[in-house]
Amino acid sequence: MSGETLESPWTTGPLDIGADVLAGIYAHATAEYPSECCGFIAGPASEPARLDEAMREVNEADKYHRLDPESFPRTSRTYFKIHELRAAKAFDRGRASGRPIKVIYHSHCDAGAYFSPEDAATFASGGTLMWPCAFLVVSVVEGVAAGHRLWVHTPGTDAFHEAVLEISNPDDTRSDHAPR
Repeated sequence: MSGETLESPWTTGPLDIGADVLAGIYAHATAEYPSECCGFIAGPASEPARLDEAMREVNEADKYHRLDPESFPRTSRTYFKIHELRAAKAFDRGRASGRPIKVIYHSHCDAGAYFSPEDAATFASGGTLMWPCAFLVVSVVEGVAAGHRLWVHTPGTDAFHEAVLEISNPDDTRSDHAPR
């Protein structure tokens, strides 16, 4: 097992997300349509599979496109860009507080919930993850959230594969919060 999976076991899945958290992400995705949304999902370090908090981020794709359309030819309709320094600070704060960021989420507009080759190239290089997390992609079709898929890194490669994302009810009071 690689160092990233020992220190961040959520990078391999399966994961368990609260239904209310997923509903909030769907609301974010539909509110931002026809632009892609993006954000983070955190949970307690003591429960590696549990996801219980979503944090919205700003998609900066349009800003970068306006500043340098040659280097950033895509807009927020087909691309998302998270501010890397803000992301690094959020990952550091999460680790320090015992509530690490376990997932980066984003939406696809009028497309499926696949992990694109550009997503893979952005988040893995030389077989190593850029951030110690999994990835949730939400499909939004004609302004309506149409589904989601969880993607995890295949250690030692630049590839990603689908993983199980269980959805738990907000009134679930089980102490182990393991995926069902």
